[in-house]
Amino acid sequence: MKVVLTHDVDSISKPFKHIWERRKRFSTKDLILAFLGVKNLYNNVEDIVALEDHYGYRSTFFVPVFLFELNDEVIDMFKGIMRQGWEVQLHFVYEPIQFSGLFRMQKEFFEKVLGKVIGVRVHMLMFNNEILKVLERERIVYDSSLRIESVNNPNPHTVGESVLEIPIGVMDADVFGRLKLSESDALKYVYWKMDRAEKAKAKYFTILFHQESFRMKGGRIYKDVLKAISNRGYEALKCSDVVKEVLMKR
Repeated sequence: MKVVLTHDVDSISKPFKHIWERRKRFSTKDLILAFLGVKNLYNNVEDIVALEDHYGYRSTFFVPVFLFELNDEVIDMFKGIMRQGWEVQLHFVYEPIQFSGLFRMQKEFFEKVLGKVIGVRVHMLMFNNEILKVLERERIVYDSSLRIESVNNPNPHTVGESVLEIPIGVMDADVFGRLKLSESDALKYVYWKMDRAEKAKAKYFTILFHQESFRMKGGRIYKDVLKAISNRGYEALKCSDVVKEVLMKR
């Protein structure tokens, strides 16, 4: 089984007031660094890249154009990790009014500043037939917005006429926000999900950890997840790697 590593980038910075109101999520050391302006606790992209690079892994970051400003500094950061082999694709923010036009607006702006869009993940994991039709019309190659529980299939498969769906096997927000597991129980749950997929002879298992949760209670177990992937001898892939492998077999 191969593990697909992905990160959604829902935010890139927060004022200290916001951090202090959620101080139970962070270590004392990180709170001090944030207060002193030494560390941006909500921008962990380069920390994640360094950790993944330690294992020789590369992952996919899904970046929005509507949720925060893509200023020159942020754009340069993502261009930098792309040059090192990481994948950056569109985190589409769905709005019900004129969403087809808004998708094109987001896609065109993303391509203007970061490069061609071949894949998307919809913010909040929204997905319906109308979204699928827009993805097909815009010639999007792959989507990764559906949980395996929704499609009953952990492996990449075609949805609609042409879009390759790369289902999500486990997501940090589900583990901590919905199931409300402790960190120790969350790790057991992630391993259980991986074991179950492997026993079912799944070829791929996709993991989603939000980049802004990396230093938070919960999200910080991503370090342990990567260690487990390495210890188990799994190959780690980007979404674009999966696309290449699947298309080559067709």
